[in-house]
Amino acid sequence: MEGRLILRKDGRPNEYGEYPVVIQYCTQGKAVRKTSDIKVAPEHWLDGKGGLNKYIKGGRDGHPKAELLNNRLRNFKETYDKMINEHIGGGNKIITEAALRAILNGTYQQHKETQEGKVPFIEFVLEHSEKRYKTGEIGVSVWDNVKSYMRMFNKFLRTMKRMNTNENNILYCRDVDVDLIKDYIIWRKDVEGNSKGTINKALSPIIEAVKKCSRKGWISREEYDEICDLRPKGEGKSYDDSMEKEWLSIEQLRKFKEVVRGVKYKRTKEIADIFLFACFSSLRMSDLMTLKWSEIDMEENMIKHKQYKGHYRKTKMLYIPLNDTSRDILERWKGRYEEFVFGLLPSGYDLSDAAAFLKVKNTRTKTINQSLHSIGDKMELPFNLHIHLGRHTYAMMGFNLFGDDAVKTTSSILGHASTQITEKVYGTLLPNTIAERVGDKLNIKLD
Repeated sequence: MEGRLILRKDGRPNEYGEYPVVIQYCTQGKAVRKTSDIKVAPEHWLDGKGGLNKYIKGGRDGHPKAELLNNRLRNFKETYDKMINEHIGGGNKIITEAALRAILNGTYQQHKETQEGKVPFIEFVLEHSEKRYKTGEIGVSVWDNVKSYMRMFNKFLRTMKRMNTNENNILYCRDVDVDLIKDYIIWRKDVEGNSKGTINKALSPIIEAVKKCSRKGWISREEYDEICDLRPKGEGKSYDDSMEKEWLSIEQLRKFKEVVRGVKYKRTKEIADIFLFACFSSLRMSDLMTLKWSEIDMEENMIKHKQYKGHYRKTKMLYIPLNDTSRDILERWKGRYEEFVFGLLPSGYDLSDAAAFLKVKNTRTKTINQSLHSIGDKMELPFNLHIHLGRHTYAMMGFNLFGDDAVKTTSSILGHASTQITEKVYGTLLPNTIAERVGDKLNIKLD
C-alpha cells in the first residue's frame, strides 16, 4: 500500500498563503490522513505532475527550498508506507481503519495490544459498568455495588494470586480463564464466608465483561460458556436484574428529617425536600424533573402528571393523590420557579430531545445522590441513600398500608402497566403481612 501526498486546501492558509501537506491512505472506502510539518503555497505544489519524488516546484519560479522539502516529504512517505506494509505483510490483506489510524498516530503498539486483549481486566469491567450507569441502564446503587465487587476481586488477585501488585503482573482480559474464576468462587465461599446469592451477584459484572471479551475474540466462546456454568446454583440474580432493594422505614424517615434539620447548606435541605417528595409521591427522577405546577391541583389534592415519554413507548398519565407531607413540600416551593416545580429544568426547556434530556438527568441525579449519600452516612444506614430509593419507599409504605388492594393500588400509582409488573419488581420485597394474608386465604385442605 502506498500513500498519496496531497496539499490540503480545505482550511485556512497561514500568513504566507501556505497550506499543510498531508499523506493520505484509503482502506475500505475510508480516507485516513497524517499531516506533515511542511506547508506549501498552491502555486508551488506540483500535485503529482512533477515526476518521481518531486512534489514541490523548484527552480526560478519555484520554492527556494524545494530540493530539501522534497527529500523530507519522500522520507515522510517512505516511513509510513513501510510501517503499513510491514503490518499488512504482503498479499491482499486489508488493513482496518482503526489500525491505519493507530500507525499514523504512533499508537499502533497500544492498538495491537488492545486488539489482542492486553487490557487490564478490572479496569475493563469498571469502564463497561460506568458507561451503563451514565446512560441510565443501571442505577447508582448497582454501580456502587459493582465497584465494591471489583475491590473484592482485586483483593483476591493480590492475596491469593499475587497479581495486580505492579505493572508486570496485571491480569489482562485475555488471561481470564475458568480456573481463575473457580478459585475466586472458592475464595469467596471458604475464606470470605459468602453465600451463594452474594457470590452470584459478585460474579455478574465479571461474567458480563467476559461476554464482551468473548465477542472481541480475546477469549474463546467455549471458555466464556464454561465460566457462565460456574455460577453457584439456587440463589442470586444478575446485577442487572437485581434492583436496588432498600427503602426507608417510617422510623428512618423520621431520622432523615432529624438529620436534615442539622444541615447548614440550603441546597442540601432543598435536595432533602425533593427526596421526601419522591417518598410520598412515588415519582422517578425523570418525573421529578418534569413535574410542572400546571399538573398540580391543590384543591382536588391531586397530581395529574404526564410522564416524560423518553422512558416509555406510550406516554402515560399518572394520577397521584397528595398527602400531608407532599402538600407541605409543595407549599414551601410555591413561587420559587415558574414552570417546573423543583427548578431542575429551566422554564421553557425543550423535552423533545431525549438524548439531551438524558445528559441533564444524569448530571442532576449525580449531584442529588452525592448529597443524599452524605445524609445517609450521617444516618448510619447500611446502604447508600439515593433518589430512586424514594420510589421504593413509597411502594413499601403502600404495600403495608393500603389494605386488601395494596398491590393493585400501589401498582396504579407507580404507573405500572399491570400488577404483574409490580409483583415481578417487588415480589421479593412484599411484607410478611401480605404473604401471611395470601397464605391464609389459600390454606385450603382438599381432603
